[in-house]
Amino acid sequence: MKVTATIVFVFGLLIALGGVMGYVKGGSQASLISGIVFGPALVISAYFIFKGKIAAQYAALVLTFLLDSIFTYRFAKTLSFFPAGFLSLASLAVLIVVALKIRRTLRA
Repeated sequence: MKVTATIVFVFGLLIALGGVMGYVKGGSQASLISGIVFGPALVISAYFIFKGKIAAQYAALVLTFLLDSIFTYRFAKTLSFFPAGFLSLASLAVLIVVALKIRRTLRA
C-alpha cells in the first residue's frame, strides 16, 4: 500500500510541477490548469490510498487514465517525446501500478 501511495504521490507532484513549468516556460494556460487540477487530486488520492481507502485507488485510476489519454493524444499529434511522450509513458506506468493494486485488493 505504501509503494502505490508513494508512486501516485510522486506522479501527482510531477504533474503539478510540470503544469506550472509549462505555464512559466511556454505560457500554456492548459498546462497550468491541468497541473493545478490533476496534481493535487492525485496527491490527495495518494494520501487516502496510504490510509487504505479503496475509493482513492479508483479515483487515482480514473485520474491517471484521463491524463494518459491526454498525453497520448498530444504525443500522437506532435510526435515530440518531451513532455507529451514521457508523461504518456509515466502515466501508463502509474496506471498499471494502480490497476494491479486494485486487483490485489479485490482478491484479498
